[in-house]
Amino acid sequence: MRLENLVTINNQEIAAQQGAFQDLASGAEFIDHHHPYAHDLDLFGEGSIFQYSNRCNTLDGKRRFAGALTSGLPTAKAIVQQQQSVQELVEKVDFRQYVQAEGMEIRELPADRKELRAWLQSPTILYHKPAMRYVLWIVPALTIAALIGAIFFAPLKTAAVLLALSQWVILGSYAKKVNVFHDYIGKKKYILDKYARLLHLVAKASFQSPQLSHLSNHAREAETRVHALASLVSALNARLNFMTAAVVNSLLLYDLQCVYRLEKWKADNAPRLETWLDTISEMEVLCSWGTFAYNHPGFTYPRIQTELTISATALGHPLLRPAECVTNDVLIGRDQRIQLITGANMAGKSTFLRTVGVNFVLALAGAPVCAKEFTCPIAHLRSGMRTADSLKDHQSYFYAELNRLKSIMDELRQDKPLLVLLDEILKGTNSTDKLAGSIAMVKQLVPHPCLALIATHDLALGNLEKEHPESIKNFCFEANIENDQLSFDYKLKTGLAQKMNATFLMKKMGIIPR
Repeated sequence: MRLENLVTINNQEIAAQQGAFQDLASGAEFIDHHHPYAHDLDLFGEGSIFQYSNRCNTLDGKRRFAGALTSGLPTAKAIVQQQQSVQELVEKVDFRQYVQAEGMEIRELPADRKELRAWLQSPTILYHKPAMRYVLWIVPALTIAALIGAIFFAPLKTAAVLLALSQWVILGSYAKKVNVFHDYIGKKKYILDKYARLLHLVAKASFQSPQLSHLSNHAREAETRVHALASLVSALNARLNFMTAAVVNSLLLYDLQCVYRLEKWKADNAPRLETWLDTISEMEVLCSWGTFAYNHPGFTYPRIQTELTISATALGHPLLRPAECVTNDVLIGRDQRIQLITGANMAGKSTFLRTVGVNFVLALAGAPVCAKEFTCPIAHLRSGMRTADSLKDHQSYFYAELNRLKSIMDELRQDKPLLVLLDEILKGTNSTDKLAGSIAMVKQLVPHPCLALIATHDLALGNLEKEHPESIKNFCFEANIENDQLSFDYKLKTGLAQKMNATFLMKKMGIIPR
């Protein structure tokens, strides 16, 4: 099975390198239209960053990877440590693929971890009763002794039968509780085996970076304990075989022996199990980024700084093939903290905003970015690009956009450092109101600690550069119309756009007369 999984993995990686990654998990379950930026940047769903870069197979691994995209790491130190781990994993191809292949062995259900947690928190049946410890040893010992003695001394047969029946009486008094107990944990045998095998892979690996070494050391203890838990669950599952259960329960109080040992394991290890399993999901995330870095040797590891400035050389979108990816040098900060980006339709404004946003997300997740050089601060990312209406919340498109803008301003007034990406402010109102509101919104950004990219068709917004030269700078993407043909170079230029294409395209398509 592992070999089949390895073949699948490598076929998927070859396809992904060619731009076909639709067979990978899309992360659609993590789509949240109300998240401050995830929907705007296509982080989840078909054709998303998650689908392209995630290689986690456990459900908690996927959740942790999604969290890395939506939250990022909190400190520069954590980001640097993660970068070191990713760099080390780049060359450990076999290890990364074995982790991935092992994770594919058993398909988890969403309820598996929930039920495992519920079992850990459930009250004990036997372990808290000291007398039961003696019952579990004395009664089986007497029964076996009587059975053996009956071979040589016939009257002991009656004692053996009575002792066997007494075991069934004891079992009967706990039957309902044991059945519930078994329902909680019995079906987790294969999942626990999977966790134990993953921990074994991590435990036996040798690493240099501090983060990976810590995970490996943690896994050594965890592997033994989780494997022991899987074995105890397997032993309990033997009760499902009627003939076996009839014999061993008559002689050994087998069901209660298994329950007692499982409860003892729980008493000794329950507080640490969640942490042990987190070791797996954390390693899966690191392996995902290791594969991402391996697939993109030309990407760079960002430098994190304290200054509220983003600078990049040859910045591109990671989902675009190299042959199709037009890169741009970027500097956002100092006297151009707020950049107004004008340009024709399809010229590249929205893609540029997403390019900056996605690479910023990757940088704060500790991953390499699509650039030759990239420097950024730790800041909160906020965007307003695809604001959607909501029938459920009785909210119009325009009101939803206003709420998004309000939340951005509320955070800025609390002096939170933000990277703000806005595409056509106030799209849901008339042109005069839109322009007045857009100008007012941009002016509100000036006194606050933020970096902002604002794409717009309103060339009049460009006048704000003259009013606030210390903060606002105009940039544009131009369209080229030559020999009745429209083309774009997707290169960022300074100044206001001079060419628009809506009327040209309408004539070209026959919508309006030439």
